[in-house]
Amino acid sequence: MGNLTSTRPLGHDCANHKMLLDLGPEALKEFDAKLQNGSFVRQGAFPQGLLDLMGPILPTLDGAAHHAKKAAILEALNGVQVEKYKPVIRSMVQKAHARWSAQGGAMSLVANCKQLAFKLMLVVLLGLENDYDDHRDDHRELLDTYILSLRDSTHRADPDGVRSRQHLLDDMINPALQTSHERLNQNSLKPCVLDFLVSQKKLSDADLRIELFHLLTMGVGGLECWLANCITAAASSPDVLKQLTVARDTYLKKYSNEEDRWRRFDDLGYVNWYIQEVKRVYIAGPSHVYARSTAQVDIVTSDGTFRVPKGALVAAALDTTNKHPKVWTNPGEFNPNRFNKWDETKGMYTFCPHSVGSDRRCPGEQLSTVVLQSFMVSLFDFMWKMIPKQDYSLDTKAVNPMPRGGLMVVGFHRRTAASDDMVQVAGSEADWKFLSLPEAKVYADSKETMYEMFSDERLDVWTHLMIQLLSKKQERWNRPYANISIKVPQKQVKLKKVTLDGTKVEIPTEDEDWPSDPWFEVKTVEFLRDSCPMDDDFKYQWVPGEDKERYVMSKVGHMWPRVLVHWNDRYSDRALELLAFNGMGQHLVQKLEKAHDDGSYYSITLEFMQGIEVRPGYATYGADAFFNSKGKVTKIIRKGVTYRPKDDGWEYAKLCFRGSLNTRVTAVDHLLGIHLTVANYLVTSSREQLPPNHPLRRLIKPFTFRSVIVNFAASWGLIWPRAMLQRAFAVSEKGIDTLWKTGLASFKYEPFPEHMERQKVDTISMPFHEDGLDYWYICHTFVSDYLNLYYANDEALTQDTAVRAFWNFLNEKLPTGVRPLSLANLKDFITHAIVLVSAMHNHLGTLAEYVPDPAFCPSSWVEGEMAGRPGTSVRAALLMAATGFTQPAITEDISGIMLDDKAKAVCKRFSEALTKQIDVVNERNKHRVQIYQSMNPAVMEMAVSI
Repeated sequence: MGNLTSTRPLGHDCANHKMLLDLGPEALKEFDAKLQNGSFVRQGAFPQGLLDLMGPILPTLDGAAHHAKKAAILEALNGVQVEKYKPVIRSMVQKAHARWSAQGGAMSLVANCKQLAFKLMLVVLLGLENDYDDHRDDHRELLDTYILSLRDSTHRADPDGVRSRQHLLDDMINPALQTSHERLNQNSLKPCVLDFLVSQKKLSDADLRIELFHLLTMGVGGLECWLANCITAAASSPDVLKQLTVARDTYLKKYSNEEDRWRRFDDLGYVNWYIQEVKRVYIAGPSHVYARSTAQVDIVTSDGTFRVPKGALVAAALDTTNKHPKVWTNPGEFNPNRFNKWDETKGMYTFCPHSVGSDRRCPGEQLSTVVLQSFMVSLFDFMWKMIPKQDYSLDTKAVNPMPRGGLMVVGFHRRTAASDDMVQVAGSEADWKFLSLPEAKVYADSKETMYEMFSDERLDVWTHLMIQLLSKKQERWNRPYANISIKVPQKQVKLKKVTLDGTKVEIPTEDEDWPSDPWFEVKTVEFLRDSCPMDDDFKYQWVPGEDKERYVMSKVGHMWPRVLVHWNDRYSDRALELLAFNGMGQHLVQKLEKAHDDGSYYSITLEFMQGIEVRPGYATYGADAFFNSKGKVTKIIRKGVTYRPKDDGWEYAKLCFRGSLNTRVTAVDHLLGIHLTVANYLVTSSREQLPPNHPLRRLIKPFTFRSVIVNFAASWGLIWPRAMLQRAFAVSEKGIDTLWKTGLASFKYEPFPEHMERQKVDTISMPFHEDGLDYWYICHTFVSDYLNLYYANDEALTQDTAVRAFWNFLNEKLPTGVRPLSLANLKDFITHAIVLVSAMHNHLGTLAEYVPDPAFCPSSWVEGEMAGRPGTSVRAALLMAATGFTQPAITEDISGIMLDDKAKAVCKRFSEALTKQIDVVNERNKHRVQIYQSMNPAVMEMAVSI
């Protein structure tokens, strides 16, 4: 049985006692009895801040006020009424599963269950229909903000929570209530909780607003948790899955008629036990019940009698009761069979997923059970495959814990064979190689067949042939490893070069690390580049309802590079904010010199891209996005027009910004900045100015591995006029020249801490800064320790003629030159070079998650359209696939090429520090609203790749 423990906070007044009723069903029964006889009351049990935020909701009331309101709500959610809602629930669940099946590819079932739970509650509670979808994302975000604010409202109501609550009342609850009254007057009530309560006239409109809002906010969270974990339990236990499959087949055989199986939920047997076990194991919603004692009372249990002083705050712990070892055999084991002969009446105080006892039990219990039953019965018709090696452990810091891995699945589709399992786990190496492609982008036959090549008229001949060529190239690729492939430098020699068209950038053509691409491959690409027309045929559009992303990835999915972060939410305002403060836009965020009147505090300015000429038929690039001090988007300015959330044209303005951001990051920051400027001149200066046995040459070598051949291949295959970049983006040849000139003019070579300082981000903690600054200092320590081995001071350094030649070369070639030669400046320069070609290359170049969806971050689009066209979308994906040839990892041992044991020791400490940093970033990512991996050494390469 449980224990009753007490702790005294500051002071000794009995009214300040806090009592924790822990675990025991006997103590819970006593607690419930005291609530019913008035010895315990809810008044005074809640902090004032919470009361101010929530209002007088049922859990805060006592006596007649509680009983009257509870009775009215129970009537709306009793068995008779839930049966009336059941057809609505069935329709919505079946339509949702059909949409999942139509989506194809891979998806997160956690994300899908969250959407389903929210929409179900909107329809069943408030009677809102499908036309509400347009603003669903915004309101869902407000709801999440409100729920999270409850934690911060102990002393006073959190302002964000107050605002979110008011917005939801104004935008959703109040209009729904008004419409319900209109339906009552017109005698056209819907089967929903709100219409029933309005028709009964037992609650005032004020009470209806308060209670429906509370049912919505608490109901959505609990329901989404249980829906998702109905998948978790089966996916993570083969034995449970086997029994569930048998139960499914038994039920379907017994009720072969579809209407019968939707009527006989009472006969689901093991499935019903399964649902109960999900509720027991996966705790959802509030896990404690609070009360104040009105008099000194005794709690009598078989473990003893415990005295509760008058005025004490008492908390009944329901979550631990559901897993009490004296009640449940092996409580940590998921075992639905324990509910085989379960007596719900006798077990009222041992199984508490819907609060405790009878008087205080959640009124939504029957509704949630029917939703879960409907969910499971609908799933009987489907099957899917779980992506292997994902994390099924629960995010216990969340209000409603769900798997950290997101329940990533592929191939969600209707069952074709009666014996197929619902859930299949892809566990073989072949499966994993296939399934490690990005979510929503994986297809069993993703390589374009010869039939598709000649029958798909939406792609021009250049695109079809490049798909074939890149496929062959990737098939031949063998990943290099540092200890094998990175050799000591061979010679100091002036390198042969070509000049990048439209610039003065010189690119070497011969690499000491890697052989040149086969001559026939080079000639083939050049022939296609120069011979195939630039086909901007705007005849071909998307078929209505077509899965655009599926089409793109059906062409290139088999060669798709690694994906660091899955973006399941892509088009909402929230997604735009994450893109700026947690995604690829972080390095461009800038604090405004002066905040705007509308609250704008930060910006990402891309409107300058309006000056980049595009080919006829395409929309021009460019848009400035503005955000308040909390990172919420306030407006977008494009072509001099200001767009704000919910304005006409807002969604299109967001697409223009996202597409412009992708274009700027890919073409200017990544290709021109990292590849053709930093990596290019670092490798050129080191090989032309430093002897093979020079310590600085040895230090630079690993971080310029293959840079010559990588950049040379980019020059003729990606960046040359009519090559892949121009075909994937909308820029004209004149526009490319402008792009290069603009990019070089804006280039800044500044240490990472200085870049952070220039951004002046002072109200938000960005992962780019947190992880990047750590990585910078790890690299700086490494470089400093290494250079200190060979140079005691500035005088020793400046007397080295090779170093002076190296420095002078960089000063002449880099757009901004370099600072005066000193040991400190050399350390900063080499450190930042390493950061740029590794971490920043990850941040700017590993964009596989952004590109495949033509409606997310398109490389080009037609004015007014909400997605890129098929041709340019596939070509942009080809560009991403062409840059996915892996390099040695940053954590690999590079000590083998160093000159002496001390230098080797420095390198080994560097590898150790990087390995430790992986755990730091992984731990941070557990608590971030969107994980950020670009600065994680676990997924970082040593040098630029292609």
